[in-house]
Amino acid sequence: MANVSEFDEEVPATLADFLRQMRLKQTGENGKRLSLTAMHRRCGLSVPVLSKLETGRVTDPSGSTIKRVLDGYQLSFEDVAKYFPGPK
Repeated sequence: MANVSEFDEEVPATLADFLRQMRLKQTGENGKRLSLTAMHRRCGLSVPVLSKLETGRVTDPSGSTIKRVLDGYQLSFEDVAKYFPGPK
């Protein structure tokens, strides 16, 4: 999993910005930044869904989507928990 604390940048305000930042900090086998297509292969979510997550058009993803995102982006739930509302 990515160690979020290893990044010196300010923590993004939204889940969308955070996911995009985390994807762009990772590299694929070719040494280049991960594209949405490469992330699609990692987590099994479609490119349009990933795009919607990274642009903020999806703000309340399902539990199964979150699980796939965590696996594909190599994050822990603690890394993204602050972006979800607390209990009502």
